[in-house]
Amino acid sequence: MTEPLNWSITTEQSATSTSDLAKIAATNGAPSGSAFLAIEQTAGRGRHGRHWVSQKGGMYLSVLLRPSLPVNHWFGLSFAASLAVLEAVRGQLANHLSFADMPQTGLKWPNDVIVAGGKISGILLEVENKALIVGSGVNLAPVGQVGSHNIAPIALADIWPDGAGDLPQPYDLATAYLDRLAIWYDRFCQSGFGPIRDSWLENALFLGQRVAVQCDTKALSGVFHDLGMDGTMLLLDDSGQTRHITTGDVKLLGS
Repeated sequence: MTEPLNWSITTEQSATSTSDLAKIAATNGAPSGSAFLAIEQTAGRGRHGRHWVSQKGGMYLSVLLRPSLPVNHWFGLSFAASLAVLEAVRGQLANHLSFADMPQTGLKWPNDVIVAGGKISGILLEVENKALIVGSGVNLAPVGQVGSHNIAPIALADIWPDGAGDLPQPYDLATAYLDRLAIWYDRFCQSGFGPIRDSWLENALFLGQRVAVQCDTKALSGVFHDLGMDGTMLLLDDSGQTRHITTGDVKLLGS
């Protein structure tokens, strides 16, 4: 049974990270669906402990959830969150662009949201006090080039159509995102990872194409063949063996 949720957003002007706020709330017994938005993060983080640039002008949001499914199934909400961000961003663009003028949008394994060839968002899951913290960051204002990336960052401002008016405010995008996340969370609690996996694959970039995957100190290459029911990338390597990739940085190889 899905736990009743009372989705709410608490906004702070500045925080070390919104996930830190959510962790404190989890320790204090805050209900599932409590979300925390910061206008600026001073110590944002991404996967593998990487620093996430969090200047003013982005949407930085973390949601506290208490899923009823076993902890080893919670990985599915990483994919659900990336779908929710993708749908929220698409919705903002669709308000001002025709279908023909829409830039390419999609998902890069495991949970990066890609728009017009650039990374606009990332997702980070953390477990705290028997709760799941789903952290997300979306670039709204331009972020510039920071460090080295397989895929360069992009912001909504970079592709915002002329004459469309002001960019969405962080709170507005956060609300749109939570609306979509609530739907995916309900499906997850009712039906598990299957429906999320199906929709993720429909939006997957690089599927059926040759990619390189950097797994810690080991590099693999092959065809991105499928997404496992455990969230792993199924990589058909050059020897014809199927590899189950649990973590790694993915880069598209030239044709």
